[in-house]
Amino acid sequence: MQRRRTQKSRARGPAAGWLPGHLRRWVVAAGLLLGSAASRAQGPQGPALSLARLAVVRDSLTQLLATQPRPDTLRVLRLNTLAFALRLSDPAQAQPLAWQALALARRLGYARGLVEAHFNVGYNARAHNQYDSAIYHSRQALRWARRLRNPLTESRALFNLSRSYSEQGNYAAALGPSLDGLTLTRTLPSRRPELLQLLQAARIAAGLGEYPEARAHIAAALRLLPAAPDAFTRGSVYLVLGDVERRQGQWAAAHRAYTQAHAAYQPVTTARGQLPLELNLAEMQQRLGQPLAARRATHRLLHLLQPTATPEQLAQANLLLARNWLPARPDSARPYAARALAAARPAHLRPQARDAAQLLAGISDQLGQGHTAYQHQLLASAYADTLSGEAANRQLAAAQARAARSRTQTQLDLLQQQTRLRQQQQELERLQARQQLAGTVGIAGLLLLLAGGAFWQYRRRQAAARAAAAQALRQRLAADLHDDVGNLLTQISMQSSLLREVPGSPAQLLARLDQLTTTARQATQQMSDVVWGLHQTQQTLPALLDRMRDHAHEVLYPLGLEVDFEVSPAATAAPLAPETLQSLYLIYKEALHNVVKHARATRVTIRLDASPTGLHLTVADDGQGHDGSARAGGHGLRNMQARAQAVGGTVQYEKAAPGFLVVVELPAAGVVARTL
Repeated sequence: MQRRRTQKSRARGPAAGWLPGHLRRWVVAAGLLLGSAASRAQGPQGPALSLARLAVVRDSLTQLLATQPRPDTLRVLRLNTLAFALRLSDPAQAQPLAWQALALARRLGYARGLVEAHFNVGYNARAHNQYDSAIYHSRQALRWARRLRNPLTESRALFNLSRSYSEQGNYAAALGPSLDGLTLTRTLPSRRPELLQLLQAARIAAGLGEYPEARAHIAAALRLLPAAPDAFTRGSVYLVLGDVERRQGQWAAAHRAYTQAHAAYQPVTTARGQLPLELNLAEMQQRLGQPLAARRATHRLLHLLQPTATPEQLAQANLLLARNWLPARPDSARPYAARALAAARPAHLRPQARDAAQLLAGISDQLGQGHTAYQHQLLASAYADTLSGEAANRQLAAAQARAARSRTQTQLDLLQQQTRLRQQQQELERLQARQQLAGTVGIAGLLLLLAGGAFWQYRRRQAAARAAAAQALRQRLAADLHDDVGNLLTQISMQSSLLREVPGSPAQLLARLDQLTTTARQATQQMSDVVWGLHQTQQTLPALLDRMRDHAHEVLYPLGLEVDFEVSPAATAAPLAPETLQSLYLIYKEALHNVVKHARATRVTIRLDASPTGLHLTVADDGQGHDGSARAGGHGLRNMQARAQAVGGTVQYEKAAPGFLVVVELPAAGVVARTL
C-alpha cells in the first residue's frame, strides 16, 4: 500500500505531490486550461485532444465546476474549455455547457468569455443542423472578436460561419467568410488555421461542382500538412479529399482517402464518432464490388447508429443496403429503399430522396408492379428537376457573389488610392507652407512667396479644371452605358427568374443557362468599358489601338470572320483629346456590333489613317449591304452619328459592292477645341 501511494505521488510530480487534494485539482485544471487555450490558438477549431487526455480534462473540470460554483469569470473559462473539449466526443453534453457559459458571460459582461461561448454555441448548433442559430452565434463571435482585435479568434468565427452556410447549401453566402478567413489566416504565424480554411474553400468549390478548384485547395492543404501534423488536421484533409473523390465517382481513390482519415482520427475520436466515416467506407466497398463485406458492415453500423442516427445517416445506410440486394433480390431491397425514402423526405434530403425513389421504381418494375414503378419514377424525376434547378441557382448566386465581391474590392482599392493621394497632397501642401514661411525674408523672400502663392493657385485651378473635366467625362460614360448595362442586368434577372419559376427539360435548362452566361459576359464587357472609360484620361492612342484589336479578335474570330486591321504610322501620332478617344472606341464597337448582327459577312476590313484635320476610320464588310437608314427598333447608326457629332466629327455610311462601309472622321485635339 505504501509503495502504491509513492507511485501515485511520483505520477503527480514533485510540484503537486505534497499539495492538498483540492489544490492538486486546481493545479491540474489550470495546466489543462492553458493547454486547451494553446490548442485553440492553433486554428479555427483547434486540434482535438487524445482520448486519454480528454478523460482527464472532463473529470478534472467537471469536479471543479461541481465543487466551486462561484459565478465568476473563471467559471466561464472552465465552462467554455469543457464545452470546447467535448465538442467532438460528446456534443450532447457540450451544448448545455456552452449555453451556461454564454448566460454567465452575458451577466458578467465578460467580453472574452462571450467570444468563446458564442463560438461554442454556434459550433454545437451546426453539429445539430440548427443552421440559423449557428449563423447567428458565429456572427456574434465574429463581432466580439473584432471588437477585441483578436485575429485568431476572428478566423475561427469566420470558419464556423462559412461552414454553417455551406452545410445549409448557401454556397454564395459561404464564399465571403471563407475568402476573408483565408486572407486573415495567411497573416498568422501558425499554418494550421490556413490549412483548415483551405479545406473549407475546397468544400465550397466541390459543392458548386468546381472540382479542379477544390482539388487545388486540397493540394495546397497537403503542402501545409507537415507544418500542422496533428491527428485531427490530417484526418480532416483526407476526409475532404475522400468527399471530393466520392462526388466524382472515383471509388478506389475515395476508399483510400477515407481509410487514411479513419486511421488519423483513431486517437482523438470515440468509436461512435467514427461511425459516419465507417459508413462511407462501407459504401465504397459496395461500389468496388464487395457486396458481402459492405452488407455486414452496414448492418453493424445501422445497429450502432440507431439511438442517435441523423436522417442523412439513416438514408445513406438504407440506400446502401437496398443497392446491395439488387438486382438479385428486389424483394429484400424494397424495404430498405422505402426506409431511405421515409428518412429523406421529411428532412428535405433531396439527393437521397431522388436515389431512393429511383431504386423503388426499378424494384417495382422488376416485381411487375408497373403503376407503382411509374409513380416512383415521377417522384424521382421531380426530385431530379428540383436538384438541377437548385444547382443552377447555387452556381448563379455564387457567380454573382464573386462579381459583387470583386466590384467591392475594386472600389475599396480605388478609395484607398484616393486616400493615399489626398494624404500625399496634404503632406505636400504642409511642406510647401513650411518652405514658404522659411523663405519670407526681405523683398526677395516676399516676391518668392507671392510667386509661390500664384503658382499654387494656378495649380489648384488646373486641378479643379481637370477634376471637372473628369467628372463630366464620368457622367457622359454613365449616360452612354446606363441603358446597355441596365438592359443586360434586367435580362439576367428575367432569365434567372425563368430558370427558377418555369420548369423545363435538361436541354431547355442548359440552353437557358447558356443564354444567361452570354448575357452575363456581355454585362461584364460593358462594365469593363466603364472601368476603362474612368481611366481613359491616362490612355494614349497606341494603347487604345491595342484594345481595338483585342475587341475585334474577341468579337469576330469566334464567328469565323476574317479580320484585316491596319493602322498607318501617321495615325498613331495623331493628337486626340480624351473625349475623342472614348468616342472613337465606342463608335468602333458599334460598327463591329452591326457587322456581327446584320451583315452576314465573311470578311471585315478596318483602316485607321491620319487626315488633314484629325483621324480617318473605315470599317468595311463584304456582307449583304445596307442603305444606311436606321432599322426598325435599332439605334446603332444614330448612336454612332451622335457620338461623332459630340466631339466635332462625322460618320457616313456607304453601300459597297458587296457589303457596307462606315467612314468616321474625328478631329485632332486643337480642332476639337475650336469646333466645340
